[in-house]
Amino acid sequence: MRLGSFLLIPTILVAQMPEVQKTLPWEHLQEPPWQLGVVSPELPRLSSASLPTGDLPLRVELRGDGSIRILDARGLVTLRTGLPGRPARAWRDAGTPLDLSQGVFRFPLHSKLDGGIGTMPLAPGEDFRPLLPGLLWVLDDGERILTILNPARAQVAYVPLPAGGNLDLHFHPDHLEAWTGGDTIMGRQERVVWTLPWVALLPQLLSLASPRPAGPPGTALKPFPTEAVQR
Repeated sequence: MRLGSFLLIPTILVAQMPEVQKTLPWEHLQEPPWQLGVVSPELPRLSSASLPTGDLPLRVELRGDGSIRILDARGLVTLRTGLPGRPARAWRDAGTPLDLSQGVFRFPLHSKLDGGIGTMPLAPGEDFRPLLPGLLWVLDDGERILTILNPARAQVAYVPLPAGGNLDLHFHPDHLEAWTGGDTIMGRQERVVWTLPWVALLPQLLSLASPRPAGPPGTALKPFPTEAVQR
């Protein structure tokens, strides 16, 4: 075999190998069935004070660049991830707004969601919001993806949002509302309301409820996952 032909073999093999495309976890998601709706009556928010402060050992660090860390009571990192953009708005539990300037938020060791589908209020007319305490909802400045975290399970899920700027979320017993727009036209503020039933988010909620896989053997001195930051 000639030397020139031998040197061409690696090049040919590389060209024949399938291209591996790396995608971010919020890309190529299936669009949920958002529907145009009307403004629902504003309901009182569920209290976020049902758990005593001493029962909130988990710490979520949400930084201005979109990076997120979840730490347990010992200060060990259980999840390191990131948002599609920079955080713009955030809510906890069933829609309690958070002050992003604080940067650090406390969560309980267990969430209401951890019981799985057997504890979910799936019957018509049931209020879904009591299932949501322990979750963190974050909207970034790209306004196209809603990031949901369950600090108790160190899990994260993503929900594509309807098109439109100046997004706001409203949490209702049987559905989630996304308000877009907000521009003032002829002295009146125009808003577009999109609704999504909670049952349409079952795939994301079940993912958030699932236990995080244990690390491979021999990682006792490596207490947090080697998950790369997505920013």
